[in-house]
Amino acid sequence: MQQDLSEVYFYLKGTLKYKRVAILFALAVCIGAWTYIFLMPDRFESKAKVHIDSATVIRPLMRGMVIEPDISALIRIIQQLMFTRPNLEKIIELSQLSRIQDEFGGKSDLIERLKKDITIAGGRGDIFDIAFSARDPEVARSVVQAVLTVFSEQTEGKALADASDAQRFIEQQIRDYEIRLQDAEKAKEEFKRTNMDLLNDADQFQALQKMKEQYQDANTALQQAISRRDVLAEQVAEVRDSDEDWGIPTASQEVSSSADSARIESLKDKRTELLLKYTEKHPSIIEIDKLIDTLKSQEQQELASKQELANKENKVEDQTSIAPAKMTNPYVQALKMGFDNAQAEVASNEALVESIRKRIAKLEEGLNERLTIETEMKNLNRDYETISGKYSELLERREQAHITERVDDQTSRLKFKIADPPSKPDKPSFPNRKLFY
Repeated sequence: MQQDLSEVYFYLKGTLKYKRVAILFALAVCIGAWTYIFLMPDRFESKAKVHIDSATVIRPLMRGMVIEPDISALIRIIQQLMFTRPNLEKIIELSQLSRIQDEFGGKSDLIERLKKDITIAGGRGDIFDIAFSARDPEVARSVVQAVLTVFSEQTEGKALADASDAQRFIEQQIRDYEIRLQDAEKAKEEFKRTNMDLLNDADQFQALQKMKEQYQDANTALQQAISRRDVLAEQVAEVRDSDEDWGIPTASQEVSSSADSARIESLKDKRTELLLKYTEKHPSIIEIDKLIDTLKSQEQQELASKQELANKENKVEDQTSIAPAKMTNPYVQALKMGFDNAQAEVASNEALVESIRKRIAKLEEGLNERLTIETEMKNLNRDYETISGKYSELLERREQAHITERVDDQTSRLKFKIADPPSKPDKPSFPNRKLFY
């Protein structure tokens, strides 16, 4: 601390020693600065305040029915366009700066000078401040007045929303979607015409269920007939003497399930195709799985039933062969006749079961085809509804654009109002000599 005070005292002592030199130096600097400030050219700034009015009564009432323009963005664009070369040349012409453009080094330099010195500030509440400074107060006022004139020409009557381009685009889209909508309608109509029988057969599931019930009843009747035939065959065997077997050859019945296997493979192929579009929980896939399980179960039952029936027939034929001498017995004749009738009843029931089975297979095949057709019909309906929705939306947009254009033609124009006109400044705005002195 003592050392710092010593240094301060040392410099203060030196200053007092050379105070006359310091005073003379400061005086010379001040005189030079005052002279420079005094000789600085005066610049006069002229200002104006304008208001761009875009308020209307109709537009708030039509909100949601017309296109809402971005007024702030539109005004910002107009503000930036003010500093384009054609507009600046027009400002030079209106303010008669062309007669003194040589003082600025030519027209190009004058344009650059105006671009730098003209200020258009504000924008909040659609109020703008326009200012320009020059050595001549009349030039400053005339330039601001010229800027107001050009600015008003740019904004006065400017449409808030130009819907013509939007209308042309919407009209083109409407024509395109109209063609697509007609194609979708024709596709639906042709598909319905081609598959009318299957689409109108809404009771196919119920018919299949009833047919399965009939199949169960017929199969039950067949089993009962086989049981009666077997009982009669045993009775015939009882009255048969102990003569040697007549050796009736066995007729092996070839069991074929090619038709069921083909339907199962067809359903599996259809299931694989549907899995490319839907999940395993889709109703069509679940129904196909049920049909496959049913066909497999029926195939196994039929294989077992036919094999058992073939074995029984061979056994019965061996057991019911009666010697010609025994056939003279009326009891044996009646027994043999009952057995033959039972055999005929078994054959009749077998034919009925086979007929019902074929009808069930045909219904299942038709049901499979119906599921495919319904899937394709849903795809056509989905495409049609999508295109129709877009088409309706475009029609609404076109009407909205028409209303916007009519509202815009009548009321939606920018209005240019001069709130504070430019005046010729009496005092220079620069330099502020009181502050500098």
